[in-house]
Amino acid sequence: MTAAKPSTWRVEREDLLLWVFAFTPVLAWIAAQQLSFLAARSICTSEHRWILYLVMGSAFAAAVSAGAVSWTKWKGHADGIPTYRRFIALGGVLLAAFCAVSILSLMIPAAIHRPCD
Repeated sequence: MTAAKPSTWRVEREDLLLWVFAFTPVLAWIAAQQLSFLAARSICTSEHRWILYLVMGSAFAAAVSAGAVSWTKWKGHADGIPTYRRFIALGGVLLAAFCAVSILSLMIPAAIHRPCD
């Protein structure tokens, strides 16, 4: 029988941060949709439309900031970073761009139409 070799691959802190920055825009998009849906009834009764702007603005800021961090991880130190880290960082940038556009598209009806019409 042969002895099993220990794995040389370790999960490092930077790998976990890259995954967090890649999934933050998606979670912000989901949270913006759900919170705006849940807040619709209270917005209709109180007519405080600023709640929608607060929810959408904070989700947009989270998506854009995670994309900016992923962009700096992708562009910075291209020589010494393994390629899988650059791939995850680029995926985070693309997810952030898609989710930021989606959050902006959620803001259009909130800005143009009244929530209770």
